Amino acid sequence: MKFRETLGLMGVGNMGQAILEGLFSKRMVTGSRVWVFDTILQKAAEFSKKWQCRQAKSNAEIVKQTDIVILAMKPQDFSSAMKGLKSVFRNRQTVISILAGTSVEKIRREIGPRPQVIRAMPNLGVKVGEGITAIATTGVKTLSLQAARKIFSGCGKTVELEESYLDLVTALSGSGPAYFFLVMELMVKEGVRQGIPEGQSRLLAVQTALGAATLAASSSQSPEALRQMVTSKGGTTAAALAVLEEGKFSDVFHRALEAAVERSRELSKRQPPA
Repeated sequence: MKFRETLGLMGVGNMGQAILEGLFSKRMVTGSRVWVFDTILQKAAEFSKKWQCRQAKSNAEIVKQTDIVILAMKPQDFSSAMKGLKSVFRNRQTVISILAGTSVEKIRREIGPRPQVIRAMPNLGVKVGEGITAIATTGVKTLSLQAARKIFSGCGKTVELEESYLDLVTALSGSGPAYFFLVMELMVKEGVRQGIPEGQSRLLAVQTALGAATLAASSSQSPEALRQMVTSKGGTTAAALAVLEEGKFSDVFHRALEAAVERSRELSKRQPPA
């Protein structure tokens, strides 16, 4: 189902592009109903040319021309990007923020009381229609929530949670693809180090990851149970996992997730007050 509303994107970075590309690839939007703006004008120009959408001259033009505004700039640039826009935002407009560590309360202070505000945390999988997005439902009216569901369902799957969970979601799934890319990267490097050509090493690593994820998604069994299926007593998998256990991999990974959560909270604290 195509959007009747006009969409505006502030910040044509990796995530902003990925969301719109997911919608374009499923033909849920047409370029004539999409406006984009980025302070790096060339980036916005290249994207608008590729997808035949409209390049706005400013964030103010995005607000004036669209029904749904997606905030996708860097969190630290948010306050400066919103200067002078309080009087421009309209009633019945929906603002969807994918900014890490930026609460609805902070957004509301910058943009005023008129539009509906929704926080969402997608991940890079939206670029290929396989993302997972957490949508914060706290205090959101039905029509705006439906718009957010439609946008992010067009790019993958969604979960709906209270806003208080979004720092944790940022660590788990927002940053999550990087953890899996790192494992694939290390597998490729090890294959190459021991003589397998890079292209074949990459295929082995990526297809293994794809197969594992597809199996986990289609199985009623937990990831723990699936891991145990692969781990024969005294076998090669058991030998590898024993090394990870010796290195306290679970503890290290737990600390990594905690660091990501804390960074999300720091981003919120470091943003200047309105």
